[in-house]
Amino acid sequence: MRLGPAIKRLAIASGLYRTARGLARRVRGRERAYFQADVGFYRALLPACALCFDVGANIGEKSEALLRAGCRVVAVEPHPLVVPELRARCGWSPDWHLVVAAAGSRSAVATLYAHAAHGQSSLAPDWEEGRVIATFPVPVVTLDALADHFGRPDYCKLDVEGWELEVLLGLTHPVPLLSFEFHLTKRDIRKTDACLELLAAMGPAEVNVTPAERAEFHWPQWRPLADFPVWFPGELSRTLPGHPYGDIYVRRTGQQAGETAPVPH
Repeated sequence: MRLGPAIKRLAIASGLYRTARGLARRVRGRERAYFQADVGFYRALLPACALCFDVGANIGEKSEALLRAGCRVVAVEPHPLVVPELRARCGWSPDWHLVVAAAGSRSAVATLYAHAAHGQSSLAPDWEEGRVIATFPVPVVTLDALADHFGRPDYCKLDVEGWELEVLLGLTHPVPLLSFEFHLTKRDIRKTDACLELLAAMGPAEVNVTPAERAEFHWPQWRPLADFPVWFPGELSRTLPGHPYGDIYVRRTGQQAGETAPVPH
């Protein structure tokens, strides 16, 4: 059972979205297993009541899993066409807050390029090859501004379709745990290198990787961030299962984790 566009709109308008979503998940075992895997992954990874920034929340799949795992969530999503479903999925929880904006290097107004596949929408005009169906002016906030307002997050998840470096340029204090998407393409490898160099400048850290759409780490042990040129992209290109993309997780190490001096930009 899939919730098609017409059924989604009707369920959202009638206030029955969560009921319909729950029924669809019970009927579709694969979707239920995927959700449960996400919940279990976050429960094992994060402390109880962790404050999480879901930057690029889209329709709220990760926000919902984080809430079920016992976390507090600030969802950041600029796309006006997905916000109704995002609110319907997660707005019931007092531990969930929505910021209808994009994240970037400074406060501004930017253009969102909306793709037919909503999850590919981006502030980058040349991201992927999906069909752009509309453009929207959207406000931009920085991670620093979000942290000033909501508190420093325990975990920050970035899924911003090629805009990761710009988002990280708006962060001057280290976050205990942060993840962002990578793709093993020439252009994206350069961007990933720049993101990791920026994070390395904030102090000691270690890394791990989750393969595309999998709630499990690729390596049994975390690796020093300082060693990333040894394994990226060479080893990942040879060993990463499935599609050539995933998420890199960066966590701070040692007693000074989270207390490193701000990094000037």
